This record gives sequence, structure tokens and C-alpha cells, in this order.
Amino acid sequence: MNEVLLSLTLAYVFFTALLLLALVYSRIPWLFKGGLIIIAVGFYGLSYQGWKETQGWSTTTPLPERFLLHYAVIEEPDEAKGINGSIYMWLTSIGNYQLAEAPRAYRVDYDLGLHDKLETALREVHNGNLQLGEINLNAVAQESVKKQNRTGQKYEGLEFVELPDPSLPEK
Repeated sequence: MNEVLLSLTLAYVFFTALLLLALVYSRIPWLFKGGLIIIAVGFYGLSYQGWKETQGWSTTTPLPERFLLHYAVIEEPDEAKGINGSIYMWLTSIGNYQLAEAPRAYRVDYDLGLHDKLETALREVHNGNLQLGEINLNAVAQESVKKQNRTGQKYEGLEFVELPDPSLPEK
């Protein structure tokens, strides 16, 4: 746990203790007091999940349909250590042919086919060729994609191609 999360947790404990102290000495009905205490404690979990998103931790949401690949880290499965394996990718989403403001870290379950595709794409990135990732929905039926995302996020229709040169305006 880093210092920011620790300080936020201590702040929530302090304010919840103040709330508890104020409620004990107030003349509010006990049912209302109990509800306020439960809500205050519930904010611990909500704020922790929110801070995970802002701290740059990888998300398990489905990959965007089009994205620019920056880098990936592949953690292979290891049965001896009990590791299922994961693939971490740093991507910038492309929507309406516009790059998103900032890259985002994604985590998907390990898949050998995706591992091979990513190794090839990363080799090209290291050679200076930017890679565009596209999920071809024609290759995999829409229902199949939704089912795969729920059961393990397998991206069979994912392809990497070299980012084309931008077209320059005419003079």
C-alpha cells in the first residue's frame, strides 16, 4: 500500500471516528445512527476502488476495438507456483480516428495465441514501427465476443498492423 492510500485510509478512519462520536452524543434515533455508520464505512471500499483506477493500475475491462500499442508485459502461466498467467498491455484507444488523451493499462488472461501476436507486434514496436491493434468483429461473432469477455477475455479476432503514415494535405 503506498503512502497516498495509507493517508486516505487514516483520514477516513479519523472522520468516521468523529462521526461516531457525534452520533453517540446526539439525540438522533439509533436506527438512523446505525445507517449513517454503515454508509461511512462503505465509503472505504468505494474510495479504494476509485483510487485504484486513478493510480494507474491495470483494468480488466474489454479492450477497445481500435488502439495504438505502446508496450506489453507477458506473465506466462506456471502451475508449480499457481500462477494463471496474465498479459498486461499499455494502449491508447482510438475512437472516431482520434487518439484518446492518455494511454491506459489493460490486463487480460493469458492466451497463447495473443502471446504470439503480441511478441511479433512488440518486435515491430522495438524496430520503430508503431502498431495498430484492431479487434475484427467479423472474425468472431458479436455474441461470441461478449461470452469470451465474461469467461476469460480471449481475443481471437485481434490483429496488429503497422500504423499507416498520415496523409498530408495538398498544397
